Amino acid sequence: MKRIQPGAPQPTPDPNRFKVALPSFLGRGGCDIDVFSSGLKLIVMNTVLHQPIQIQRTIAEPFVGIGFCMAGEFDVSFMPSKTQSNIRAGQSGLYTYPQDIEISEYLPVDHMLRIYLMLEGDLLSSFTQGDEDYFSPVIKSFEKKRSNRMVHATTHLMRAVLYQIFHCPYCGKARHLYLESKAMELLSHKLAQLQPSYICPGNELKHSDYDRVIYAAKSLVDNLDNPPNTKELARSVGLSCSKLNRYFRRVYGVTPFEYLRNHRLQTAMQLLQSGEINVTEAALSVGYANLSYFSKAFKTMFGVPPGEFLHNSTPN
Repeated sequence: MKRIQPGAPQPTPDPNRFKVALPSFLGRGGCDIDVFSSGLKLIVMNTVLHQPIQIQRTIAEPFVGIGFCMAGEFDVSFMPSKTQSNIRAGQSGLYTYPQDIEISEYLPVDHMLRIYLMLEGDLLSSFTQGDEDYFSPVIKSFEKKRSNRMVHATTHLMRAVLYQIFHCPYCGKARHLYLESKAMELLSHKLAQLQPSYICPGNELKHSDYDRVIYAAKSLVDNLDNPPNTKELARSVGLSCSKLNRYFRRVYGVTPFEYLRNHRLQTAMQLLQSGEINVTEAALSVGYANLSYFSKAFKTMFGVPPGEFLHNSTPN
């Protein structure tokens, strides 16, 4: 297993946005980091590893983190407490990190999709003002400079917001405002979940049905160029077409077709940003045989034609 230190965030033309690229010999993908005036930081990590790695880092300043694992799983340990946890898709957690704590993450060869919110302890206290009794374990652990972890299931309301963040349809200032509002929405859902009187909104899926939806989504992502149709997909996970659509909406907020379309376009955008292929090759690689239809769908989702991404990693 290769041990690495996370790379330094690289600036982009947007002064509030940074990127960390995964070295090509390890895999592909990386992290997008957005910094908001509210004090929140939003980190989207989307990687595919070619070999298992161990990421080690030391926390220089205390902060609170809220993590959501959307795909993959990993092990994480904290020093000096030497505690270790396994985090998998469908879980979310709130973590307090005191100063000078060392974190090690063990990532297997897999597709990993995670979204994080980071904020300072004072900011968390301001958000929870008036409800300190509900959040006293978190606030006290931060005040006493102790690490603390609370792991829960990711609710369907959280998953809908996470999906909207990952498939943000805007660019520039509109993108910044949109992501900040979604980060606030995620924070509100997580804080509500920490209250003792919290009741999961809506009827949550049974674990077995949730696993079926996750498997169906993975089947679509793994076969972007030749995906199964709805009937084939439903049969493969043991559900009727109507139940698959209903459960899919509950988990991701969209139908399987919309989920597939968004992943195709998002993947095409990343391929164009890499500068390694042209628009036609990007369209074909994600299953679009009609270039005109691809260009129209791309512009509808991102607000600019695919050629803009070919020449500019951050379009105007």
